[in-house]
Amino acid sequence: MLSAQAFDIFRTPRMDESIEKVEWRTYYPYVKSFRNNDTIEITINQSDVFEAMYDGLLLISGKVKKNGGGTVSFVNNAGAFMFSVISYEVNVKEIESVRDPGLVSTVRGYMCYTEEDSKHLVVAGWNYPNAPLLDSNEGYFNFLIPLKHLFNIFNDYRVVTCGKRTIRLTRSNNDNNCLLVTEKTTGSTTTTTTASIDIENVELKIKRIYPNNDIRLKLLKAIRADTLIVIPYRQWELHMKPSLPQGSTHDVWPIKTTSAVESPRYIIVCFQTDKEDKLTADPTYFDNVNITNIRLTLNGESFPNESMRLNFGKNDYAEAHYRYTEFFPSYMSRMRKRFLLDLKAFKAHTLFVIDCSRREESMKPSTVDIRLDIEASEGFPDTTRAYCILVHDSIMDHLPLSEIVKNLS
Repeated sequence: MLSAQAFDIFRTPRMDESIEKVEWRTYYPYVKSFRNNDTIEITINQSDVFEAMYDGLLLISGKVKKNGGGTVSFVNNAGAFMFSVISYEVNVKEIESVRDPGLVSTVRGYMCYTEEDSKHLVVAGWNYPNAPLLDSNEGYFNFLIPLKHLFNIFNDYRVVTCGKRTIRLTRSNNDNNCLLVTEKTTGSTTTTTTASIDIENVELKIKRIYPNNDIRLKLLKAIRADTLIVIPYRQWELHMKPSLPQGSTHDVWPIKTTSAVESPRYIIVCFQTDKEDKLTADPTYFDNVNITNIRLTLNGESFPNESMRLNFGKNDYAEAHYRYTEFFPSYMSRMRKRFLLDLKAFKAHTLFVIDCSRREESMKPSTVDIRLDIEASEGFPDTTRAYCILVHDSIMDHLPLSEIVKNLS
């Protein structure tokens, strides 16, 4: 496209020399105990250096132990399912906490990744639609998981940080959600197989960036003046309902009451029947449970304003898939759509997306009541869990010299 720049024949070239050097640094846990329910804590206590946490990598290596004649494989995103809760702290203040990071990162992957992204993330244990590779003879594995795959703050806040930072990982109480067992049947006999994961090593690899002298002096001067650092990002907050009323076709779920600042911009709802902590079930699949409509209510205002009238039994769920494909352009403010699940795959990985980001600011009250109305054409199956992810804004204030971090909510 022609513009005035086409006539700027006397311009001088510009070289970006703002960065003098980039190094990778490895940090290790204080206590090297990685059993189920253990807490793994890795702390970076460097106040005078600048590091790109958003490019950080979590290295997890170990071995899968099997007992029985069945076949054992990883589920997709197995590395994230190894933990029940993960958190990121700055100066002892929790910035982001993710409950059930396996489920949350799986949903975010379905919403935001493409097939090309899946190819790049094979080393992280994400390899949709295939399972991660596992040494069939010895069972050894090695995952290199980007922190931004686990924490959304590192997708939104791509700025160097300094000071004391802590990554805290709590191991799941078992490894059943990480592994998938296929039993073998010979005649009337079926094998009984158990499996577990033995994590041998966990490391955190962070990119350290050395700016040139001019930039470094400006940064240090601002830090010594205790200049306020604002950290904006979007939180993916998980809520879970342990069971829907068996046999009922309607349920009302009051999610929470929250502040206007953390009012949701998007709601993602999904269901799983009889999949929790089962070696023979894949937790990366989400059931449609014959949902006909899901409606979100925020202080009396409904989203969407019209019922969807879905019918999964007759393959009439195009509207739900369309709302799923519309998420990425709206979420990332881009024109081009990016989605991993086509219409057929969506039926086995059903995610109900509600966009509530367009609301009149002047009409927002100080608190927001969040409620879901769930309707189905058939009674909810037994042992069906409902999950709801609230995607909302979160803003933190950080005073680097005072080492004070507070949440603006």
